[in-house]
Amino acid sequence: MSYALLEKACPRCKPSSIRTYWANIKALSRVAGRDETPASAGWLNDKLLARIRAMPLNRLKRFATAGVKAAQMYKTTRPSWAKAMSDATERYAKLRESGKRTKREAQNWPQDGYKALAKLARELHTELEHLEKKKSWTSSDLYHYQRYLIVLFYSKHALRGDLADVRHKKPYGPNWITKNSSGKYKLHIGEHKTARSHGPIQLQLGPGIGAALDTFLVQLRRLTTHGFLLSTLRTGNRLQRQDMLRLIRNTTKNRLGKNIGVQMIRVLKVTGAAAEIDAARKLQDEMGHGASMQQKYISRGGWNH
Repeated sequence: MSYALLEKACPRCKPSSIRTYWANIKALSRVAGRDETPASAGWLNDKLLARIRAMPLNRLKRFATAGVKAAQMYKTTRPSWAKAMSDATERYAKLRESGKRTKREAQNWPQDGYKALAKLARELHTELEHLEKKKSWTSSDLYHYQRYLIVLFYSKHALRGDLADVRHKKPYGPNWITKNSSGKYKLHIGEHKTARSHGPIQLQLGPGIGAALDTFLVQLRRLTTHGFLLSTLRTGNRLQRQDMLRLIRNTTKNRLGKNIGVQMIRVLKVTGAAAEIDAARKLQDEMGHGASMQQKYISRGGWNH
């Protein structure tokens, strides 16, 4: 089976979602003991589903969804897999709403919470600072500085895996990064999971990330031609989303002793802002309106008599 068939089976899915589904379908086929994704749906059986149901909730949710999407790709249905996906999604939503950590989160929660990523970024920068004075980098130099840049970025901005889809040169496509006339970088994410309901994500990047990009992009443009922000070590090709996500998990596991992916990074960031979020919600309840209306009640000054 092919990526193209999955695209055809899910015409309303975002390209980033298709890539995630395809990576998870391939991972599910490996769980089933297959080297390649099979050409028919026979492998999506009750025996495999029983194995999936015995897994931790995050993996159950991931693989049950992969099974449902694979069935769509085969132009068939698997009601038992759809029920497993629905049950896992409902359980996960209830767990998130309760504010309780999952078992996996508890095992991998860093002592300093979200701040642990900023500390790790500083440590990586200390190790790589000498490269900022080096005129011509090797591919290895580029890759290791890139790892620092990724950790630095996610220590400030808890995106999903969309950073891997960003282009730094034309044609930009939906996700791109540019530097304006004042020397500040703007990141535009027009294609992401909730783009239809939320619209594009636009970020003005701070001076720390800006300084790292100033150093990094010079060498990236010298060593690569693919136009994307991130590159592989061996071939210098574009770094795919799943490989960036693996890089983040491997780096946090090796350096912090914790297996932290982007989903957990998002939980860490929101948890770190819990007091401010709770205060805002309490004010909304008191005022009897929602977050969007609350924004309209903010007076920031600026009127001159």
